[in-house]
Amino acid sequence: MKQPVQDPQAYPATGRLPRRELRFAYLGPEGTFTERALRSLPEAAGARLLPAASAAEALALASRGDVDAAMVPVGNTVAGMVPETLRALAESPAPAVVREVVLGIEFALLVRPGTRLDRIRTVSGHPHARRQVGGWLDRHVPQARWASAPSNAEAARRVRDGECDAAVAGEFTAARYGLLAAATGIQDTGGATTRFLLCARSGRPSPLAAAPADRTSLLGRLDRRPEDIGGLLDGLRRHPFLRAVSLYPVPDGRGGSLLFANCPGRLDQPLTARAVGLLRLRVPGLRSLGSYTSQTASPYDPYAPCHPYDVCTVQERSRTMDTDITTGATGPAEPAPQDIARLRQQIDDLDRSLIGTLKQRLRASREIQRLRTGRGGSRVDSGREHTVRGRYAEELGPGGADLADALLEMCRGQSSR
Repeated sequence: MKQPVQDPQAYPATGRLPRRELRFAYLGPEGTFTERALRSLPEAAGARLLPAASAAEALALASRGDVDAAMVPVGNTVAGMVPETLRALAESPAPAVVREVVLGIEFALLVRPGTRLDRIRTVSGHPHARRQVGGWLDRHVPQARWASAPSNAEAARRVRDGECDAAVAGEFTAARYGLLAAATGIQDTGGATTRFLLCARSGRPSPLAAAPADRTSLLGRLDRRPEDIGGLLDGLRRHPFLRAVSLYPVPDGRGGSLLFANCPGRLDQPLTARAVGLLRLRVPGLRSLGSYTSQTASPYDPYAPCHPYDVCTVQERSRTMDTDITTGATGPAEPAPQDIARLRQQIDDLDRSLIGTLKQRLRASREIQRLRTGRGGSRVDSGREHTVRGRYAEELGPGGADLADALLEMCRGQSSR
């Protein structure tokens, strides 16, 4: 039987079946900065892009497998984190971040043709936009009332349909809704950027081309309000292994908090895994959103002098089996002699500091023992020692308890066993 002739355009030169059309969701409607962020990805060209009414709806589409991934805004350098997105991520069954996009943000005031500034009575936009243009609005349209919208493009739609007088949105949004820009560049602070995350369902193949992952994000819930967890956050930020970790608390809408954390590196790298483990000890419900390629620079220069236990810089300096981001080569690289000498000098400096601190602790412990025994008490407080062992084990792992035992025995002056 004669085989039917296949259309040569239907198959690539490899003879494999053509890839199916990719589908992406984004915070809509059309004309949002989130859509623009999504369209900046090469994979979005020729893909089907589906606007969603909210970040939660976009993530739900990805969770159900209706789309390959969803783009959502997560934070702005001026207005801070986007609570709606973090709440949606917290409620989503198993979101996995696969890519980050960062856009510069500039706002315009969009109106229907013929609208004058002195006739504007209502201005609509996303709450994050209001925080970035509030000064300009107070000066130029002080008579206008603010009306929040799920997105800036939705605000533009409302203006088009006569539901409000003006919208704060990107100038590029005007043409989609038949509006004009009454003013441009109305943001109060120049150079602001917004960070967007492309999220897929965990366990599914990434819809994007492979790229080296250099950031890991986590999200967890706390039963206290953001203003009540300052002590916890300060303690985490001071920890030597967490200095390169960024922590962002927002209200969870239930009287508690959501904590969003960014760690340099991948989960399969030892130092990143250790940082994540330390975070989870303090915030047990913290779950990983995955490791992915970021566009935002680390606040630490990987080639500048640094604390030797800084996660970000130690990972950059370590020459263990890893993937070189530039060449893609994998294998151990020979460390430069000057790097080893510098790190050894840092270790010597730390040892001197540790010895001095241990001497201070020894003196304080012996004074406590003198005071306790002088009042007829026991020289050793077993409950206190148990607390110290637990602290060292929590911060340093299994070996921390052994270190605590050695330290406690030294401070006792003699073994109590």
